[in-house]
Amino acid sequence: MASWQAIAALSAVMFLCNEIGFRLGRRLHANEPELSRSASGAIKASIFALVAFLVAVSFSTTAARHDTRRRVVLDEANALGTCYLRAGLLQEPQRSAIRATLVKFVDARLAYFDDGLNIERSKQARDTMGGLLNDLWRQVEAAAAADATQTRTSQIVPAANDVIDLASTRDFAAASHLQPAVLWLLVTCVLVFSLLIGHSSGQSTIRHLGLWCALNLLFGMVLFVVLDFDRPRRGLIQVNHTPLVELRASMGPASSAPAGSGG
Repeated sequence: MASWQAIAALSAVMFLCNEIGFRLGRRLHANEPELSRSASGAIKASIFALVAFLVAVSFSTTAARHDTRRRVVLDEANALGTCYLRAGLLQEPQRSAIRATLVKFVDARLAYFDDGLNIERSKQARDTMGGLLNDLWRQVEAAAAADATQTRTSQIVPAANDVIDLASTRDFAAASHLQPAVLWLLVTCVLVFSLLIGHSSGQSTIRHLGLWCALNLLFGMVLFVVLDFDRPRRGLIQVNHTPLVELRASMGPASSAPAGSGG
């Protein structure tokens, strides 16, 4: 389910909770003494503050993870560009083999991003990237075996190692999401919040539809951004892959001139 679909369904349930809370408040507490209303108002204010805190923490956490994913994309592009450049220090055939593998890896990484929610094609792209990383390391080993002095391979080994490490880092960052229990807690708190907002309106016997719409809209928008940050492949907020696109353009065919990024 896309993020906007989940939020649309949640917003409908929030309005339902508003109405249920309104009817309960009107039926049970319309004639509640002022002192009792003050006490219940203080309790509601505490609950509202707790809900706001949970939403703020969730927003901050998912935004930080989104920034991490963006940074890892740039780091991976730099590592790939560096490895591509340093492969030029090697003798043939290792030079062309390593560069061709790196080009294929970048293509597979971009294909994985473009496939979005296509599970089968995404799995194929992941398997392809894993195989290419294994090929890369075997080619580096072959280059090291052919270099008796280890002068040339002393540059390519750490560069290839960075590519492999950052691929694992990026996969881990992409798989880091809010735990389902946290999401359900957040949804439950928001629904309780909507119920209490309706209850307060019921105590006054007036449906504050404008306020209900404003609050539900704001909470829906915030939760939408939280979900989009947390699962960027499902929503509108996507991780920018421009560094990899530019790197791929600078690589050209595997046998072309060195890439212009990295160092």
